[in-house]
Amino acid sequence: MLIESLQSQSGLSRSQLLYLADTASERYKIYTIAKRGGGRRRIAHPSRALKAVQRWISKVLILKFPVHGCATAYKKGASIRNNANLHVNSLFTLRMDFRNFFPSFREEGICRYLQTMNVSMNLALSEEDISFVCSVVTRNEALTIGAPTSPAITNAIMFEFDSAVNAFAQARNLVFTRYADDVFISSRRPDGLNGVFEEVVRQARLLEFVRLSINRKKTAYLSRRNRRSITGLIVTPDGKVSIGRNRKREIKSLIHRRLSGEAEMEDLERIRGLLAFAWNVEPDFFRSLQVKYGRDNLRYILGQPIS
Repeated sequence: MLIESLQSQSGLSRSQLLYLADTASERYKIYTIAKRGGGRRRIAHPSRALKAVQRWISKVLILKFPVHGCATAYKKGASIRNNANLHVNSLFTLRMDFRNFFPSFREEGICRYLQTMNVSMNLALSEEDISFVCSVVTRNEALTIGAPTSPAITNAIMFEFDSAVNAFAQARNLVFTRYADDVFISSRRPDGLNGVFEEVVRQARLLEFVRLSINRKKTAYLSRRNRRSITGLIVTPDGKVSIGRNRKREIKSLIHRRLSGEAEMEDLERIRGLLAFAWNVEPDFFRSLQVKYGRDNLRYILGQPIS
């Protein structure tokens, strides 16, 4: 049913679609980007044709699956600022990270998940449909960073984990959010996080369709005595969300370089991105830049018409 629907909407023949699925793993461009904390992140970017099919699958199938409200990434209205805002009224935060998150979701587990949802949601998918989807959304039998279907699939499969951890947190007056592979649980009491790490590990082991492990090197207990960094943003002692001192210094340095004619083209792209980020996360800081450097100067840097 699904393949036939895609066939009629895409204009591709059945044999063309099946060939695309059979050769999907070969249709990626592989490159790396720098990680914020050092090292390189491997990206597998699908070809235009494969990406178009993945987006169609996401729209007509994957986005129908339930996603928990505590999953704060990869959905409409989601942002790192909204995720951090949920923790501003707490004083203590446990931050945890899943190791190799996307590649941990294997084709076999995704197929079993689709078979389960096919029955529970009466989706009328054939076994061939399920096999087709699993081949198209994975590369070498695993999800990749770069495919548009990967985020939605992880959010859907993590629903049971998110539900269980959230129920545990609510019973103890804690705040829980998961932003992709980052787990944050916050408390107003110093002893409120006792036993939380063990419960998160336990729930991760209970997941039926994916095997996840905690990156213990990135596990941290944060409080107002030190920097509470949540999805790269700083929760300040007065309960606000900030882009942080280091980013503010970088923005000011890049503005100075641009206005003095010393900035390179890559600097310009960087400062434009950072200014947009500052406006979204901490508009008061952006307005202070307008006062310090002048509104027209910022418009010039952003490439906007000067009034």
